[in-house]
Amino acid sequence: MVAGFHSFHWRHCELDEPELAAAHDELADPTGEDAYLRAFRTLLHSGHPAAAGIALDHFQYSGALTRFGGESAVARFEDQVLAVARELLRQPAALVDDGDFAGAHHASALNAMMNLAEESDVGLIADALESATEGNVRSTGCTAAGQALAKCAGSSPRLVGVLGSLAFDEGLDVRERAEALSALDEAKGSQATALLVRATESDEVEIQAEGAAGLMRPDRFAAHRERVERLVTGWPDDVGYKARMMLDDRGWFHSTHWIGAELSDPELHRAHAQLRLPVGKRATRRAFRTLLHSGRTVAVGIALDHFVRTERLRGSWDAGEIARAVLRHPPSPAGLSPRTGAAANHLSALAAIQHAGVRPSDADLIVEVLERATVRRVRSVALSTAGQVLRAMDRPDPRLVDVIGRFVYESGLREHRKSALHVLSRSLGAEADPLLIRAVRSEDRDLQVDAAWELSRPERIDRHRALLEDLVESWPPGMKVSRGNPDWVGNAVFGGMHSAHWKGSRLSDPGLYRAHRELRAAGDAEAAHRALRTLLRSGQPAAVGIALDHWWCPGGIERLGGADARTAVAAEALAAAREALRSPPSPSASSPQYGTDAGHLSALHVLRVARCPGPEDAAALAAVLERPMSEGVGEVALHAVELALEEGRSADPLLVRTLGALARDESRSPADRVSALYALRDAPGDAATEELVRATACDALDVQVAAAHNLTEEHRSAVPRDLLVRLVAQWPEEGAPGAADLVRESLEDLADLQDLEEE
Repeated sequence: MVAGFHSFHWRHCELDEPELAAAHDELADPTGEDAYLRAFRTLLHSGHPAAAGIALDHFQYSGALTRFGGESAVARFEDQVLAVARELLRQPAALVDDGDFAGAHHASALNAMMNLAEESDVGLIADALESATEGNVRSTGCTAAGQALAKCAGSSPRLVGVLGSLAFDEGLDVRERAEALSALDEAKGSQATALLVRATESDEVEIQAEGAAGLMRPDRFAAHRERVERLVTGWPDDVGYKARMMLDDRGWFHSTHWIGAELSDPELHRAHAQLRLPVGKRATRRAFRTLLHSGRTVAVGIALDHFVRTERLRGSWDAGEIARAVLRHPPSPAGLSPRTGAAANHLSALAAIQHAGVRPSDADLIVEVLERATVRRVRSVALSTAGQVLRAMDRPDPRLVDVIGRFVYESGLREHRKSALHVLSRSLGAEADPLLIRAVRSEDRDLQVDAAWELSRPERIDRHRALLEDLVESWPPGMKVSRGNPDWVGNAVFGGMHSAHWKGSRLSDPGLYRAHRELRAAGDAEAAHRALRTLLRSGQPAAVGIALDHWWCPGGIERLGGADARTAVAAEALAAAREALRSPPSPSASSPQYGTDAGHLSALHVLRVARCPGPEDAAALAAVLERPMSEGVGEVALHAVELALEEGRSADPLLVRTLGALARDESRSPADRVSALYALRDAPGDAATEELVRATACDALDVQVAAAHNLTEEHRSAVPRDLLVRLVAQWPEEGAPGAADLVRESLEDLADLQDLEEE
């Protein structure tokens, strides 16, 4: 069943008949499989083009979900769907005008037929394409046409002719023309082949590509191989993605590391062309061996790239041996491979060895590559290969381990440090622990984080938890490293987030520290609630703040039980938040990152998430707004107030008065004053309107405009039009805040409405 889907082509159509409307509601929001299927059949067989079109859209959408592991509940009705689709196609395109465009019923029918169309449908599809005036109909029609042509035993002159007309209609978008050509892929006969040949002579690359792709079918390729090869070899490297993808799907693959390289020998050039566009398995292997055994650097590299990429070359036993021989040669010069640069031969060889399967005896060879490699990509691939070699051994080769270890500590190789640590960690198991411990004790923060991440993996963390706990808590909050994320290590070690505003703070009381640990690692909501209550009741600002952060943050207790996990301790969290807001700012040392703001920020976020505070919360918020605030505290406080006023049925008088006073207070920043007015925007009642009117008397233009803009909100019972007209007349035409134009537009709308009422 599909929930939440209206249709493809009828989104602006509402079914008038109650039975059909109820059936559509059931499809969009199913109550059960039987009811869903009854609704589908009701719409499908209604005889109503829009209702049937919606049912066909649901059929196709439900079927498309199967590509992602879903199951179509309506697949069993294919025969009925095909019959209804054919009936809709017999109706003229102009007959139905309640869809999103003319011929929407044809689009729905053709879309449903994209996998169902049969040889007998070619005439109906041709009629629909000829009469189509909308791109949606042409697009779905071309897809259905391709399906029908694939089922045809012989040629289909009329449908092929219609597709050809679309393909060469320069008034259409290139994408639509390409879709028409794509439908010809499966067509039989010389007529379709001639159209594809003509397409390869187009000036549009997308059209050329579709023509070439169609000519690459086995029954056409032998006769047109030279044309296709000449065409695609002339394309620039940045040819359209779609075109290159289509040709790659059909075997057009140059190489991985030798793009732009030249094969001057005619025989090797022919072998490469044969390998790229093969005509048979035997010919493919013959071409591959010609390149592989040529002794020419570029040709051998291309062959190795094809060995890695091409499934039909799997099992070529000598490819791995030749790749090993290539690694013993010097790196190829940059000029041989314009795009890859130096050492392209080693990149091809390493990939081929991995593909063929590494052996323990490869250790010496990989050591030599790692010791002499100067190209970053070669080092990276060689490290990956070294890991595979280590895992293939009964006992690790000390020399190979040593050379990988140098990538961890030598300053000139530090860009490969993370990869080297991962290779050793994954390949050596517990034998890598001493090296990783040495790394986490380094003074280098980057190295610490990389090594700690490896030690925090599930198979190691229990052996090193105490070491990692001390390490993570020694890191300053917000610590930046070049790669990785210290928070990931902290979450792995402690089980969850530290807090939002108290990172870098370690609770000195052993009982509270233990409660914090239990809160982070809690496996269920009950355990989290116990630990959270311990912290909330402690009276210590940092402990309370940490608990509040775990209450409101999505990564806190909500992850253990959703909204219900919050609800169970909401009363205590709100009480602690109110108390924190009435208290002085928290000690700056308790939060290295947020300083004295931390306690108020944690509490304000609790009220923000609660959204509907009572009188006590309103008083606490008003108290925050009345005193000087930092930018961060002010932003969160105003947001919390805005949400409270937005969702309340009546606006709290204290909050409304406080916001009005803040907006008129010239000692506050312009940004806070404007934010206070926008917090009043959705507040109901005359008191909020009065505060906005009072704010229009302020000298600051930003404040005037914000107040006037909020007075134009639809829910304001009486818009003071004369006041707004006087204000607008005083504002400059240029340089006023953007909301000034919105006020002017609202006044024009009011004037138009008044004129209509007078008429």
